[in-house]
Amino acid sequence: MSNTQETTQAYYEENAESFIARTLHLDMTEHYQRFLSRVPAGGRVLDAGCGSGRDAHAFKQMGFEVDAFDASIEMAKSASKLIGIEVQQNTFQAFNSPPIYDAIWAYASLLHVPYGELPLALTNLSNALKDGGTLFASFKLGDGEISRDDGRRFSMMTEDHFKTILEEVPSLELQDARITLSNKPYSKDEKWLTMIIGKKD
Repeated sequence: MSNTQETTQAYYEENAESFIARTLHLDMTEHYQRFLSRVPAGGRVLDAGCGSGRDAHAFKQMGFEVDAFDASIEMAKSASKLIGIEVQQNTFQAFNSPPIYDAIWAYASLLHVPYGELPLALTNLSNALKDGGTLFASFKLGDGEISRDDGRRFSMMTEDHFKTILEEVPSLELQDARITLSNKPYSKDEKWLTMIIGKKD
């Protein structure tokens, strides 16, 4: 694990409670509708980089079969309690699963993976998807890898840059990309790139 990834993970270990408090009750309706319209009723969904467990909990309440993992041990513990399942501590780079998922939700989580390791992370997610399955991913809109004063690092993303990354993951194809505004009340003007990515049959 790189130093930048270690400092990012350390932030979440040390600030899990406050981060969860800020993000647990965000309105996710628009994103859920866009994602779940592509998932069969009762399908199996993986929340990859689940944070508080907010989204996995919502999917479970809607009748989907849910699994989840997060790089942060503290986040995984909190998410386990909220969702009512055992959330694994894992990273995108180490994640390994057979193709058992109808869909994978990676909301504001892949953005912590360095550019150079995104092809590996996306390949691992693709390997876990059934043929024809759906991956939802979101990144802060922009260019470059940036670090914040709190120690977290982010891979900013544009649609063109993501398409270039996908050239190294031929099993996946970008199906829909949109620029959306943040749903966080403390950063309303922040823009995000939200994408539906399909696994080819």
